[in-house]
Amino acid sequence: MGNEILLESGTNEVEILEFFLGDQSFGINIAKIAQILPFDRTKLTVIPHSNPAFMGALLWQGRTIPLIDLKIFLHQPPYDIEQPIVLVTEFNGVKNSFLTDGVNRIHRVGWGAISPMGPLLDRYSSACTGSIHILDQDILLIDFEFIIASINPETSISAKHIDQRVDAGRSDKMIIFVEDSAFIRNTISSQLKKCGFDQVDVFENGLDACNHIHALAKKSQKEGLDIRSALSLVVTDIEMPKMDGLALCRVIKKELQLETVPVILFSSLINEQMAYKCREVGADAFLTKPRVDELVVLMDRLLGYNI
Repeated sequence: MGNEILLESGTNEVEILEFFLGDQSFGINIAKIAQILPFDRTKLTVIPHSNPAFMGALLWQGRTIPLIDLKIFLHQPPYDIEQPIVLVTEFNGVKNSFLTDGVNRIHRVGWGAISPMGPLLDRYSSACTGSIHILDQDILLIDFEFIIASINPETSISAKHIDQRVDAGRSDKMIIFVEDSAFIRNTISSQLKKCGFDQVDVFENGLDACNHIHALAKKSQKEGLDIRSALSLVVTDIEMPKMDGLALCRVIKKELQLETVPVILFSSLINEQMAYKCREVGADAFLTKPRVDELVVLMDRLLGYNI
């Protein structure tokens, strides 16, 4: 499930699976779902002395994968459910599973309908990236990468193998980095600056980045300058409120015709189907999270700069 439902490239639309915990609805990109199944406690091996939200190892298709209780992680009040539902996910090339109270339906929405987390939803701000208002209710989009990183940091954004030699060649590159997850945004932007990329403009959604790039292109054209003097490279996530990374790349490459500006799609969703979509919108490269070291090597290559 999920991989078959990928939408046409760059349409700025997404399929969101709505699930619930108690009386609150949450959402996940259907492209991250490998399977939805009833919870069978006989297939769970409890691991002692672990994170309270980590239920143990779930036997799934002949292998064991982590099972995380979302209700405990999100500090939801206890609520007995006769038949809980497990969401088996795949992102960043890793499978995990999450216990929920149940699923409702799939919503096809534009990323423009998804709002960043507001102050009224601060209690979920670290674990959620945005919300959608549908049928008089808010569906909160879970930051599953943040949850996995909190429970198992070893599988998170990694900078362990990164070459942090600072060189003047990186310092004059104008980089735009777009990422809706505050956790990933702060981690990667910090690592890029440690590597000598001193001029990194960070945006939390594709629309704000798109407007900024449009303004740079207009200013460069007016002044008769090459766009590369104002913008060296764009690194963007795919899943984001307001405008996704595929749509952003399409605008950069095909509407603004900034073919000389390299665009890297850095996403947990990269697989064979998504790779095709990245090429279709004109991306120069695509890379699955979470390896920051590979991202830096790729950036150097596309910038024509190697140390």
